[in-house]
Amino acid sequence: MKTKNNLDEVNKYIISEMVKDGRVKYTKLANDLGVTPAAIKERIDRLIKNKLIKPTILINIQELYPVGAAVGIEADQDTVDSLIKRLSNSPRIIRIMRASGNHNLILSIVAEDFTNLEAFINNQIRSEAGIKHVEVNITNSSGMLPDFAYLKLVGEKEPMLEKIKKRVKSR
Repeated sequence: MKTKNNLDEVNKYIISEMVKDGRVKYTKLANDLGVTPAAIKERIDRLIKNKLIKPTILINIQELYPVGAAVGIEADQDTVDSLIKRLSNSPRIIRIMRASGNHNLILSIVAEDFTNLEAFINNQIRSEAGIKHVEVNITNSSGMLPDFAYLKLVGEKEPMLEKIKKRVKSR
């Protein structure tokens, strides 16, 4: 049975197995489904091309960033738009959500410690003109789910590959 975006039962099974283990072997999936590994590769390539999946690596949030916060922000619309644009590439931001109610923007933030979390909130959020109210709810690693998430590493000023090449040349 096919559904929207070519998500038939076979594609759903492939996705569910890749969610459990992104490194699952095509041969295992092929054996499970009674098809060839080439057929699995073709399906996965099509899912990627159609932007239904994006293979990536997840980082253990609790190990690298044991402090987190849910930050509710009440601000004018221009400020909300500005914050979204500016913070969308921040490695400390797990999720940005427009909202209605007491807050019109909610951020999920991670940090190495309370000092870095407080500095980020004060320098990147509270300092923005147009902020009416900021509510911060802090948690430790046991309160953050999922355990693994897509994140950039904090503190990388220079692209990592360039840094490695410089180090190798200097030897």
